[in-house]
Amino acid sequence: MSQFSDQQKREALARLLDDPHLEGAERLRAFLTYIVEEELAGRGAEIRGKTIAQDVYGRDPAEGVDPENVVRVDARRLRQLLELHYEGIGKHDPIRLHIDTGGYRPRFDMAPENREKPEQANVRNPWLPFAAFTLGGVVGAILAVYLVQNEPAVVQVPVSENNISSDPNLVQRAAIYEKSPAALQAFNLANQARSMIFPIFDRPRQLLVLSVFERVIELDPDYFGGYAGAAQASATLAVLSAPSDEKDTYAKAAMEFADEAVRLSPDQAWSQSAKSWAYFANRDYEAAITLGRRASKLDATDGAVLDFLGAVALFSGEFEEAVEIADRQSLLGSSNQRFANRNLSGAAHFHLGDYHQTIESFEAAKQFGDPLSAPSLAYATAAMSALGLEKEARAKLAELERAWPDAPVDMMLKNIHSEEANAEAVVQQLTQLGWEKPSNLRSDNQ
Repeated sequence: MSQFSDQQKREALARLLDDPHLEGAERLRAFLTYIVEEELAGRGAEIRGKTIAQDVYGRDPAEGVDPENVVRVDARRLRQLLELHYEGIGKHDPIRLHIDTGGYRPRFDMAPENREKPEQANVRNPWLPFAAFTLGGVVGAILAVYLVQNEPAVVQVPVSENNISSDPNLVQRAAIYEKSPAALQAFNLANQARSMIFPIFDRPRQLLVLSVFERVIELDPDYFGGYAGAAQASATLAVLSAPSDEKDTYAKAAMEFADEAVRLSPDQAWSQSAKSWAYFANRDYEAAITLGRRASKLDATDGAVLDFLGAVALFSGEFEEAVEIADRQSLLGSSNQRFANRNLSGAAHFHLGDYHQTIESFEAAKQFGDPLSAPSLAYATAAMSALGLEKEARAKLAELERAWPDAPVDMMLKNIHSEEANAEAVVQQLTQLGWEKPSNLRSDNQ
């Protein structure tokens, strides 16, 4: 590493700190700066998770949790960020910084040779968002369920190739319209309904979404998206239901819908993600995580696919993987009231014992308008209680009870977690604060 001067290494660090993905991520910025400065001071070989936890985060092992958990998770996030940086705006950085797996010491090397010249490069945004989901789109999706008989005819205004050639979404829609106007209507309706799936703990929402996807199937029986969406909504209803014939019926329907989606389009990430969630509903957690990972490899920028993989990992007890998935989605810039990555990250951090990060994640989710549910507030409350912040925890519990007075949080969590002990870890903190189970527990309240 002596081939580079200290100035060159600091310049490499500065380029990383200027990356928009690190904007507002003060802890990651401090981590990165610390390890580089330690390396420049000749102490690179002495960098350990314990020293980072103490020197950067001010975490004391006496707090009762393993502070190095936080360091391991943040190191993984930084490795993901480095990958994104050097694939995107840092593609032509002359010197690259690496944090090799298994340690925290920074390593510097030259950029690979034979790269495209900067003036010819088109640095593209690594996150390709879904089409905007406007208020009109929401109304349209709901009306599609209840006003099918009064549905107006689809009117298509001709669009020239010159106008659409620069927009892949318009090209796609024009191609679908050539199949039939109904096919385009099904495609648009499916995308609208897909963005309504989260939060998953809202049973009436899932019933509505399922009916919309059933309408999509009616409009275009050959479109895989209708079956994939119906599979995910049915599976969610199965996971939210207590053991019963109804639960079994939803779980069976989810697998049947998912099988059809995979039959129609096996190479689509959404199809594989739907079957993953269907396996989860049928309590085959190994198959669920395997197919979820496959789906994320088919399309690593699909926020909904990442959300479901994160949910499978979280509720199967793979907490570090859930954090990794959620944080990669955050680095891709995937938020705006449709994705659940911050909520998933907060819950996973709770089970890793990082209660500070749990609170930070749920506060960020609230500020960004991410999906919110009773379990979200339950996790935030439990984290505050675990830290001994009794006043703040009681205030948050009161907020939970005002917003969802009849929510059977314990049943919600126990139905969805593969291990009841993980659900109980949250419920126990609530109980200590005085939370009581609703007296009118019914399966249709879940």
